[in-house]
Amino acid sequence: MLRSRFKKGMDPLALEFSSSMDQDRYIFYYDILVDLAHVLGLLKCGHISEEDAREIIRALLEIRERGYEAIAKEYEDVHEAIEAEVTKITQAGKKMHTARSRNDEVATCLRMFARDRLLSIASAILDLRRVLIRRAKENIDVLMPGFTHLQYAQPTRLSHHLLAYHDMLKRDFDRAIEAFNRVNLSPLGSCAFAGTSFKLDRNYTAELLGFDGVVENSCDAVASRDFLIESIFVATQLMLTLSRMAEEIVLWCSEFDFIDLPEEFASTSSIMPQKKNPDIAELIRAKSGRLIGALTGAMSIYKAMPLTYNRDFQEMNEMLFKSLEIADLSTVLMAKMFEGITFKKDVMIEKVLKNFTIASEIADRLTKAGIPFRDAHRIVGKAVSEGDLGRVVDIAKEMGYDVEVDLNVSVEEVVEGRKNLGGTSKSEVLRMIEDRIEQLERDCELLNGKIEAVTLRLEKLYEEVEKILNRNR
Repeated sequence: MLRSRFKKGMDPLALEFSSSMDQDRYIFYYDILVDLAHVLGLLKCGHISEEDAREIIRALLEIRERGYEAIAKEYEDVHEAIEAEVTKITQAGKKMHTARSRNDEVATCLRMFARDRLLSIASAILDLRRVLIRRAKENIDVLMPGFTHLQYAQPTRLSHHLLAYHDMLKRDFDRAIEAFNRVNLSPLGSCAFAGTSFKLDRNYTAELLGFDGVVENSCDAVASRDFLIESIFVATQLMLTLSRMAEEIVLWCSEFDFIDLPEEFASTSSIMPQKKNPDIAELIRAKSGRLIGALTGAMSIYKAMPLTYNRDFQEMNEMLFKSLEIADLSTVLMAKMFEGITFKKDVMIEKVLKNFTIASEIADRLTKAGIPFRDAHRIVGKAVSEGDLGRVVDIAKEMGYDVEVDLNVSVEEVVEGRKNLGGTSKSEVLRMIEDRIEQLERDCELLNGKIEAVTLRLEKLYEEVEKILNRNR
């Protein structure tokens, strides 16, 4: 269809090399929607007759019902494939591409894919946050050792640790919503890059496709893929959060023995029957590396692209598709894992009582008794090196400090003593839980509003389609 300029067909190997049909399955249904909106826009502006519009719409709906596999043949891309199949059904299909280029067409499809996946990812994040808040509330009294450098550091609450995960994910949610706001703008009507002499109503087609507005400058609309890179970044940053959580799952169910992982998310060995391997957590950890590679690859392709469209852009598309798909699925799986994890509370408290985790509290008590903190730190450090915190007062006297300090410190006292904003005391953790529940409710309302706005506009598209089809009955 697209080689009227040439006397020869494309070399078969070159066609296979350049075809995007394998990856275009991700935007097949979006391309149908874009075609429907464009046809309605052409009709509204008087460029095609209602009968032509009706025939094209019927053909598009037929192709949608047949599905992607029915058209995944020897075409260069899904846009050409759909137009060719429409034209086989009706000669009116030859008018469908009036006032449009594949440049604005694919940019529109990509933005629709990205915006819908960002909303799906945001929804999955909300589910995971909900699980973490619930598990934190259930385990409000469970104490555990906290770590720095993977070494036992200070006692803390399991609930406080889980809320740290939640707060990281809250920022991931915010990034997804902020990216959605920039992604959900329509390039349709920009044509190749310089617009078109055909009168179009770009705001009309943008609304039919669920967009919040248009990418105004037609050159920018087709030449820019920062929306794609930003979407991959949102997915990558989310995967970094999930990867850190996955790493702790791996450590906690093996080396530290803090948790029992649900069997549904573990595997065993082909030779060692005793094994219970955290495969899903390990795969999430690994897939975060894939997304880092995709983000780097997309930016490397984009960095030297002259305006406007270049075929290099095609290589970025699959990075978008796979990155957002992986991030979405990984978030769902992480929520399922945390839903079913059993926390070994006895092991946690047993280990928090060891390894001198109260050492910094003793140093603080020496400081409150009048010893400068740096000297208090040295005193406790020496006692730890001797393996006996009971030597603290004697070591203090050796350094010239005669103080009375209560060394009968319980881990419960240590944890409860952190009453500052964001600390580990029970009252403060409970306050944070209630605050996060309210945040979650607000974020649910925000997301539902975004989804509803897109849905209502797409419903208008189908209402317009039905009007055209019904007028001939």
